[in-house]
Amino acid sequence: MAFPASRRLSAAAGSKLSSLFTPRQIPKPRPPQPPESGNDPWRRKPRPRPRQPWGEDAAALLRRLHEGRYLPGPDLSVAPHVASPDAVKAAAERFGNDHQVVAKWLSGSDLKKVALFGCPSVERRTVFAAKRSRAFFNIPEDKTCSSCKIRSSCQFVNQEVPRYDRVILSDTMRILALFVLDACTQPLQVTAEVKASVCKLLKDTINLST
Repeated sequence: MAFPASRRLSAAAGSKLSSLFTPRQIPKPRPPQPPESGNDPWRRKPRPRPRQPWGEDAAALLRRLHEGRYLPGPDLSVAPHVASPDAVKAAAERFGNDHQVVAKWLSGSDLKKVALFGCPSVERRTVFAAKRSRAFFNIPEDKTCSSCKIRSSCQFVNQEVPRYDRVILSDTMRILALFVLDACTQPLQVTAEVKASVCKLLKDTINLST
């Protein structure tokens, strides 16, 4: 049976309208993919290596600073890994100021080995403490800085400092504190020889100051 023309037009119009309102399949958005470039901000930065303080040596330093009231708060000698390197090196520096006389009895060969290591950090006060130690032993700055693994982030490369006629114990203690707390800037690697000198200097300083 034939439909009237008006009915056929109405059906055709309804078909077009229904096609307009047919729900479309919207694709789910894909999660953003990190670019391949290593310099892109999408790529996560590696987490810093957890510190591993040097056992009894770190504990001995923290205990001595706590007993001398240079490091306020609880005694952290039982948990050196939670001690703030900034707070400890500042306390060690104050300790050194009060016990400068001890410096003249420390081993010169061990002090020189630590000085030859270079700067354990690019932080300003630590850098100049290390530079003064090198100046005492007449170690050229350009020789030390040229082989330094962290020179690209240092603002004081090859900068000379005045030479003092004595070892400054506050400088030495600030540096030793960073070593025993395993807080040297990465990617510096402490050799067994340097570690032995650090431990001996710290032990002698503590014993001579009591």
